[in-house]
Amino acid sequence: MYSIKAIAALTGLGAETLRAWERRYDGIAPARSDNGRRQYSQLELEKLMLLAQLTRSGHAISKIAGLSSDELRGLQAHTAMQTPNQSALLEQIIEALSEYRIDRCESLLKRALLASEPLEYVRDIVLPTLQKIGDLWHLEQLNIAQEHMFSCCVKRIVLSMVNNLFHHSANSPTMLLATPSCEPHEFGILMSSLLAAHQQYRCYYLGADLPGKDIVEAIRHLKPEIVVLGLVKTPPEALTLQQLKIIVDAEASKASTIWLGGSGAAYCQQQLPASSCKVIKDMDHFYNQIQQWQIKRPG
Repeated sequence: MYSIKAIAALTGLGAETLRAWERRYDGIAPARSDNGRRQYSQLELEKLMLLAQLTRSGHAISKIAGLSSDELRGLQAHTAMQTPNQSALLEQIIEALSEYRIDRCESLLKRALLASEPLEYVRDIVLPTLQKIGDLWHLEQLNIAQEHMFSCCVKRIVLSMVNNLFHHSANSPTMLLATPSCEPHEFGILMSSLLAAHQQYRCYYLGADLPGKDIVEAIRHLKPEIVVLGLVKTPPEALTLQQLKIIVDAEASKASTIWLGGSGAAYCQQQLPASSCKVIKDMDHFYNQIQQWQIKRPG
């Protein structure tokens, strides 16, 4: 059996949403323990995960809450058929970008966001598309203006979604995301903020290439449970390591858990005091860690 806290972490639905769905719709009715706490079975978890996916795709909960899990799976398959597969989507985006149709790019990305799970959207759609467009720029099949237009489009969509998902509840876990000096690559922390926001985290996105002292000052004021630092360059610039050590050694950082992500994370960890930071290997690892954190955190 699962507690409401575990269900919220695994589905990305807030506890308030779960309670509201229970009050209003007959299809969701968890059992109660002797002390009155909600207890969800494995079958109920599976149904709630389907409901979460379908509501994110635009289906109204009032219309689908009473459906069985088999009926929900059928609806999910039908919804997926109406969305271009990844290869076709990539081709459409590149074609639109080559014609400077950034409105078309934005429409395609938003449509994919509605029809995909957050991890799938980040791992299988956005990051590979960014990589492909970067490759086409290096091959001079797209120019730097087109590459920048697309990067800005992705950033605008993701930050808008993160802001819309921002949770003001004091019970939500908190996360600060940034990259230190001489690390201009921000798409890793940007995508991480989207995944965390979908899992009910309050995300404070600071962006890229910040001095260590400014990140520390933000940590001191915001008091995040987790600090995520993006590190791509391998080996890093000397200044990056210097600023990273300022962050890790700061008294304000002692109450936070520090996660290092990106292709340079493992190298940087080796330059720091033992066990001071956790290395996040990839987006799947990050997603797993934020789910586990929610289940295990006190309160």
